[in-house]
Amino acid sequence: MKLESLIWRRVNGDGFRRKIWAFSGMMCLVASTGYSSITVEEAFLENYCYECHDEDSKKGSLNLVELMRNPAADSIHYDLWVKVFDRVDSHEMPPKKKDAPTGDERAAFLRGLNRGLIEISKKHRKSEGRSPLRRLNRVEYENTLRDLLGIGVKVQHLLPEDNIVDGFDNVGKGLDTSATHLVRYQEAAELALEATYPPRILDGKVEAPKIRLTGREYLEGRQAVHRKGIDPYSKLIGDSFVYGAQLYKHGSVQTPRAKVAGRYVIRASFKAMNSKVPIPVDIGKISTDRFGHEKLEHLLDIRDAQPDKSQVVEVSAYLPAGESIYLSPRTLTLFRNLKKDDDGKPILPDFSEPFLVVDWIELEGPIGGGVGYPEFFGNWPRFPHRFLEDKFIVSNFFEEASKTYNSSAARKVLIEGLENKKMYGFHRMNPNEFRKPHNRLRLLVQKPKEEAVKLISSFLPKAYRGQPSPEMVQYYIDKATTQLEAGGHLDEVLLKIYKEILCSPRFLFRYEKPGKLNGFEVASRLSYFLWSSMPDDELLRFASNDQLLDRKVLKSQVERMLKDPKADRFVDRFTGQWLDLYKFHDMKPDRVYSEFDEALAWSLPAETRQFFSEVLEKDLPVTDFIHSDWAMLNGRLARHYGIEGIQGMDLRKVKLPASSQRGGLLTQGSILKLTTNATYTSPIKRGVWVLDRLIGQPPSPPPPDVEAIEPDIRGAVTIREQIQKHKAIPSCATCHNKIDYHGLTLENYDVVGGWRDRYRVAKGGKGIDRVELANYPKKMVYLAKPVEPYGETARGEAFADIHEYKNILLKDPDQIARNLAEKLTIYSTGSKVEFADRVEIERIVEKTRSQKHGLRSILHEVVQSDLFLYK
Repeated sequence: MKLESLIWRRVNGDGFRRKIWAFSGMMCLVASTGYSSITVEEAFLENYCYECHDEDSKKGSLNLVELMRNPAADSIHYDLWVKVFDRVDSHEMPPKKKDAPTGDERAAFLRGLNRGLIEISKKHRKSEGRSPLRRLNRVEYENTLRDLLGIGVKVQHLLPEDNIVDGFDNVGKGLDTSATHLVRYQEAAELALEATYPPRILDGKVEAPKIRLTGREYLEGRQAVHRKGIDPYSKLIGDSFVYGAQLYKHGSVQTPRAKVAGRYVIRASFKAMNSKVPIPVDIGKISTDRFGHEKLEHLLDIRDAQPDKSQVVEVSAYLPAGESIYLSPRTLTLFRNLKKDDDGKPILPDFSEPFLVVDWIELEGPIGGGVGYPEFFGNWPRFPHRFLEDKFIVSNFFEEASKTYNSSAARKVLIEGLENKKMYGFHRMNPNEFRKPHNRLRLLVQKPKEEAVKLISSFLPKAYRGQPSPEMVQYYIDKATTQLEAGGHLDEVLLKIYKEILCSPRFLFRYEKPGKLNGFEVASRLSYFLWSSMPDDELLRFASNDQLLDRKVLKSQVERMLKDPKADRFVDRFTGQWLDLYKFHDMKPDRVYSEFDEALAWSLPAETRQFFSEVLEKDLPVTDFIHSDWAMLNGRLARHYGIEGIQGMDLRKVKLPASSQRGGLLTQGSILKLTTNATYTSPIKRGVWVLDRLIGQPPSPPPPDVEAIEPDIRGAVTIREQIQKHKAIPSCATCHNKIDYHGLTLENYDVVGGWRDRYRVAKGGKGIDRVELANYPKKMVYLAKPVEPYGETARGEAFADIHEYKNILLKDPDQIARNLAEKLTIYSTGSKVEFADRVEIERIVEKTRSQKHGLRSILHEVVQSDLFLYK
């Protein structure tokens, strides 16, 4: 039997199966207005459903009598019928009792309903497409400006936050557009375009694009008042700066300040001395923002200084004007903790203990495209018209600028540029009056109209991510010509035209016609999926002649894009939303969890992102998300997890001991923390997360009149006991039987993901012991009642601990793969998986089974599917 004819769909780890029939069956579709009408076997509902879901009972606010009376399948009724199908198919409904339906009765009911729902879904897709019109969300807008203009300016903070729909912020239904959006897009476009200008001339000097300071230059460049807290605890070895003790957090070696806002590259050379293990080094931004510090937004990275051998590290970051980067060792003795002499004065380091040597630190940026004259402009971004060759005729006003310029080398460049007629015109600028036209850099050419035609014609295809119509190109050319004829300068006119383009619907929205996508539409869908930005030149080249529609070419382009550094955006954004990793810093643990420090807070989400990257890169089975015999660890995580033999802060792949309680996403500290609260764990919250994010069977929301469970943090009553009382409420029992066991087995993990056998409380009392915290010598905590991690699935399978629970989930690898295929489909197409889409999802599951459902294989199959290649 063909796959389309009968698809077995496993619902969850309990082994239930969902059947989707796509052949002609007993129930038929009746044409109607709007969506359509469906005919349902009402005898089934009368015999098994109306008792709880008629006009009088309406349990769960579901009135099937009313639904049958108005069978027109509009969007609301359609969604309700899908829920009815899924509940009956999974055997959740009708509830187990003596007069339950037979297998044949259930199958007959589902067969008819299935056909109607598929036909409705297909009809809607044929007329409107499955993916609605999508606006660029604010992250995509910023990335697109960055890649289009070659700039590093941040603009997403100017735009309203985007709605989360089906777990993601790029779903079409959530991307509404308001008057506020239109105003803010204009502000963002103007800010971005201004950043495309070359550097300003300040006091006769051009800002250097790259500045390196040796350790000596850094120290000797400090003001005397600032050196008082540095000199006693440090020294120089040659030109290198040496830390003898850990200074103030931000009193460390720093880069020069960024003169203008933009994206910078920070490099540094350092090593550890007198140490057999690496010394972790914080690389962070100077910041006084308390909220930013709580969310570790100031901390860019933590890198290991290796013993006795200097190494160069490199990170990139967006820096506001006036901000700099610091390096600070993490494990050296704090200066305030140095031993004191008899007079109470600190005993200065003799450098016999471990110390850190910083050879040099460098700041480069803002990063953009060079203009061809690095001696003068360095690595500054180009003008907006950088899309054509940089050959422009300049006026004698260049000579006036060269007279006021101090540097003989730069003056020589100016003169050569004037003689060769290849240099940009510019004049001295007042940075406080940058927006005034007479203070802008000027582009002076002999034939501005001809240049405008070439520049606009070159800019539009890139901005619109496809070939614009001749009428559209002519529209902007005519506007530019009119302004030039009125006396406008070419650069000012171009700014106005480009601003209008960057705020136009064709730039802000991703237009796709119903049916099979063309090459440019596939290129955009692919680039915003993997890069959260516009297609690059290679993608557009393959799109222009529809080569991208060739399956082999498409696969090779996916491979190329995944190897590009911009693919880090996919890892960050997909894990951030699929796993809720963006919420990791929303809650700071209670002070009773004092082991939660900055190093652990930084390491936990980094572990999860690196874990996902490893699974993706090596095409490992998605069942590794449930359990793996390896983990991505550094010394701080290893200590927290009780794993010996790992030093330093660099994350690496580690084989886990056979007895380890770790492995997979479920037992990673980041997931365990973000699915809990500040003071206590919540099995319900964790259970819902597991069902929704890993298994793909989200439960229904709780009734509005049911209060949430508030655990007894004094330790007198366990959370299991609290839940048992809650489940006694009939309206709660059905869902809790499905939710609770997923969370209760995770009770061995505390608020910050540490292992526990007993619950921790804030203070002592009857039955409470004060003990040393495992993995943290000398840290004393109060422990109350023991944890009870055992449970039983909704199907009746018992488990004693996390290991047995994982084994139950691993019995159904298809469902884990199915869930990932659905999440990737939603994220890549901007639309939820409709009823008729389930057939295509099953194809993906079927095709990747021989690869053990490797994550990379699933991603490739999603891109190759009709769900991705058709609107």
